[in-house]
Amino acid sequence: MQEKPQDIVSRYFSILEERENYGMAMPLSKLPYTKTEVKEAIKSSLSSAVSAEERDKLKKGYITLSEFIPDEVLKKADQYRKDAADAECESGEEPEVGGEADVMAEVVKVQKSIADEGAELTQEITEFMEKIS
Repeated sequence: MQEKPQDIVSRYFSILEERENYGMAMPLSKLPYTKTEVKEAIKSSLSSAVSAEERDKLKKGYITLSEFIPDEVLKKADQYRKDAADAECESGEEPEVGGEADVMAEVVKVQKSIADEGAELTQEITEFMEKIS
């Protein structure tokens, strides 16, 4: 039996409550459904949402899907950030730049990926909202 859109949305939003426990993104494995399933459930819920507040929450939730990234990518970026922080703590000052360029490049790559997907999702949901208005 397929779950109802409102159940998918409810479960998704309960996962979003854990965002503060994570750094720049959340592991994709925390998402209880595929991104496509969540997107479709949010669109279905938006079609029947009555208040502007509810619509805004759903739109933000749709865009926040960009913050769910593959676990291995997140683990790698978090390790890079941890290594950089450890190097800084050990020396008591800014770490030498050697491998730091690689660390920063990886973190920036992940941040850019999240921003790019966020922009795509913003456009998708904006176009959807225009269609149902």
